[in-house]
Amino acid sequence: MPPAEIVVDTSDGFVDFRIPVIHSRVSEGGEALVTGAGILFGEVAEISFSLRAGMLPNDFDAENVTLNALHDGIRMSLAGTGGKSFASALTRLYGSPRTSFLLPLWVCFTAVTLAGDPARIDTEIVKFKLFHEKGSTDEEEGPQYFEMFLNIDLPLCFVELNEKDTEFRAGVLNALPAQN
Repeated sequence: MPPAEIVVDTSDGFVDFRIPVIHSRVSEGGEALVTGAGILFGEVAEISFSLRAGMLPNDFDAENVTLNALHDGIRMSLAGTGGKSFASALTRLYGSPRTSFLLPLWVCFTAVTLAGDPARIDTEIVKFKLFHEKGSTDEEEGPQYFEMFLNIDLPLCFVELNEKDTEFRAGVLNALPAQN
């Protein structure tokens, strides 16, 4: 059976991906590994996400909201030809001509749960806001700073990686080092 298509939606001016899940593993301790792959611009593209145990849900409807965030809670990885294909497609969609990337690549995020419970990720959709803060300080965003949304729906076997704001594209591109 040929791989499914990765759907790219740019209708609202943002670059949003809907990626079929080809492998997932959730441990009893709450760690998860999710790999998505499919055809993107005629090539097989692949991306993986590792989720650390201990991420807590947030109740934004509560009277006194306590924001639960986990530093390095989610790690995105790109490796091999599938990772290069994903990085190439992303940079192409962002208007950059780059085709050379230093792989394997791991990008770590502070993760905030927007909906769902990460402890039940194998049975319900969980939505996250991701913050890539490498090189940033408390006072200033660094050149690799960006934010994205990640929705993981293991019951329906897909993940969505959605752009938060086009102003963060430079940070995304800076976080994908070029191969020398």
